[in-house]
Amino acid sequence: MRNALLFIIILLALSGCTNKDEGSLMRAKVDGLNKEAFVNRYRDPFLSISKSREAAALVRDSMPEYQSGLLRAWNTMAFAYLMRSDEDSVEMCLDSVFSFEGRSRNLPIELTIARLTQARLLQRRCRIAESFEILNDIAGSHVLENNRNNLLYNYAQTEYYITVLTLNYHYRDGKNADVRLLLDEVERRRPSLPCDFAQDMALNYALAYGYTTIGTDSTDLQRAMDYCADNLDLVYGNAGAYSLFDEANTLQIMAHAMRRAGGDTAEIAGLYGYSTDLFWQYADPYQMLGATVASARFALSCGDTAMVHTILTRWLSDSLQADNIAPKFEARLYDLLLRSGYEATDEMREEWYDRELRLQQLIDDSREDDFQAQRELDIAERKSATYVRFAIVLLVLLIVLIVLVVLLLRQTQRLHREKNHLEKAKRRDVARIANVETCLSVMRHDIGPFISYLQNENLPTELRGEVLQQLLRTFDNIKNWTNLSIPTGLTFNASPFPLEKVFAQVAADAPKTSASVTLSYEPTRLSVDGDRQLVTIMLRNLVSNALRHTSEGTVTVSAELYADDPRFVRVCVADTGSGMDEETLENLFRADKPTPRGEHGSGFGLILCRYIIKKHDDNTIRGCKIWAESRVGEGSQFYFLLKNHSDKKDE
Repeated sequence: MRNALLFIIILLALSGCTNKDEGSLMRAKVDGLNKEAFVNRYRDPFLSISKSREAAALVRDSMPEYQSGLLRAWNTMAFAYLMRSDEDSVEMCLDSVFSFEGRSRNLPIELTIARLTQARLLQRRCRIAESFEILNDIAGSHVLENNRNNLLYNYAQTEYYITVLTLNYHYRDGKNADVRLLLDEVERRRPSLPCDFAQDMALNYALAYGYTTIGTDSTDLQRAMDYCADNLDLVYGNAGAYSLFDEANTLQIMAHAMRRAGGDTAEIAGLYGYSTDLFWQYADPYQMLGATVASARFALSCGDTAMVHTILTRWLSDSLQADNIAPKFEARLYDLLLRSGYEATDEMREEWYDRELRLQQLIDDSREDDFQAQRELDIAERKSATYVRFAIVLLVLLIVLIVLVVLLLRQTQRLHREKNHLEKAKRRDVARIANVETCLSVMRHDIGPFISYLQNENLPTELRGEVLQQLLRTFDNIKNWTNLSIPTGLTFNASPFPLEKVFAQVAADAPKTSASVTLSYEPTRLSVDGDRQLVTIMLRNLVSNALRHTSEGTVTVSAELYADDPRFVRVCVADTGSGMDEETLENLFRADKPTPRGEHGSGFGLILCRYIIKKHDDNTIRGCKIWAESRVGEGSQFYFLLKNHSDKKDE
């Protein structure tokens, strides 16, 4: 059982390998047929058509998934039919490509190749405006630029150049101003576009014909002859490259170039005659008619009407002649018949004349349509160029505007910073001036009475000492206030400290009180964060201020946790003095609103207290403040808040 299973697996594997090998062989066979058809597209169009049909049938019958092979067969077949002037079959093959609904990675380039064949067919029918539009669309699509190293793309690119050159030298007579630019572009690009012998020769005679048509000096005609010489080297020097069509076409172009250069008449006539014979052997009606017209026109230009009649008789009597294969050549044929005096009935001459008029009208209309198409394209390109230039100008202006806006914003920001700096400096200067003015004003207010006392010669010695002590205390307040109000003044040193030590120090420094006034400090165990020295100065000033305005009663200093916010400790200095009215309360602690002389709260003491509290508010915790509550005749209470050191949330 196990051996049987193994045998089945081996058979399946071999079967899979066989199917895979058969698929590869079938695909290789299709590629081989398509290659043989492609190589013979100029040399033997009948063989090319046969091989393309065989490849297409093989794909349809045996490997329908190989759609790229089918597209290649249709396009090669269309070109081969074009070389046989079988226009109906050309259109049938092109329709197959254009209506293709399968999947193929080569579809874009194969569609482009089909459109190039269509453009050639339209040129032959003198529908050159439509051919021009197709070529212009192909150039605008940039399909040919997608893969420059692929043989199929190289073929399409060279075929594009050949078709554009043919349009210009056969149907525009080289009058398009861009022909020389086009020739330069083709010469520059062709080394990077290798294909096969047939395409090399086709590009050579396209270039040669282009230089012959626009040739204005010997240099252009010599370049045309050089390309013809290159073709003859390929035709005669390489058996695999020989093609009856290429030999005939090259010799005919040489005859055109020599005619433009004023060469030997007999030699030119010989080239025309021999190339015409070769085209007749090739048996393509389009090429046969073109060669017949070219040879007859040269003979007529030499005055050899007998030769003209011989050439034309060959065409008229041959069974291969066909109508409507090339309106431009056909119109020239009837012109030659009429101008050469070809022997015919009046009825036949009238028919030739009418036919020539109709064909010439078709050619003229075609040229007018082509002119309009080119003109519209030129207008569109100029508009596009104008729009591009306008867009570029707008872009440049926009960039300049953005740069200016950025510079303006930076300048504005710089000016704003400078303005803020100047305003801060101005505020500092104003504050300093205010400090000076306040200092002078308060000094006059506070020191004046002491000076008056000291000037009194009858002032008792004990009272004089007390006045001097108060004066020294005032000067000390001025010094401390000045240090605090100047940025480079007194440094704030924050640290935790117990309030009871501050109370003890203030009590030791307090001035002597009268027998009718009692100064008391309630015990406390609270500690605060701040500058101990500044708090001591502040409390000393508040106590001195309370004693100065209390003639009898008590002055009490206490501290407790602030009920509204336990992060703070509230210190209170309460007295039973004269009290204050509402206006005086509002103007306390303000240097710009000095209280009336002798009233509660005048002088440097309270101004200094305000600065000390502000320092604590800036350097410890927001919310430190000082305020007073009072009623006339009922005493006053001064409060200030400091950070509670025992509050762990803010540490």
